[in-house]
Amino acid sequence: MVDDAPVGVFNLSEIVRGSFHSAYLGYYGFAPHAGQGYMREGMALVLVATFRELKLHRVEANVQPANARSISLVRAAGFTREGYSRRYVKIAGRWRDHERWAILAEDWRAQRSRRR
Repeated sequence: MVDDAPVGVFNLSEIVRGSFHSAYLGYYGFAPHAGQGYMREGMALVLVATFRELKLHRVEANVQPANARSISLVRAAGFTREGYSRRYVKIAGRWRDHERWAILAEDWRAQRSRRR
């Protein structure tokens, strides 16, 4: 971005240490910048921080099944679909189903090695 305007947001929450070493990943992009690759670039940076700096073992993202862009984002980042949660989160007054996607540190490292 030439003007340094934000194009989206990523957040890691529910970071648990001990034997779990895991977190949830939330994110959203701003519509005017959709389809330009900014969220993919941001996701790559977040995963570096997640696995290298925070040294987590696993990060999970929950995505509404009809959100094709979001599913494309997690899939491209190397996440694996692990399940389906019915009526998982209340959004705009309605309970929404979500797909559970996750990536493990070892999967992320292997994926990065293949890309080099």
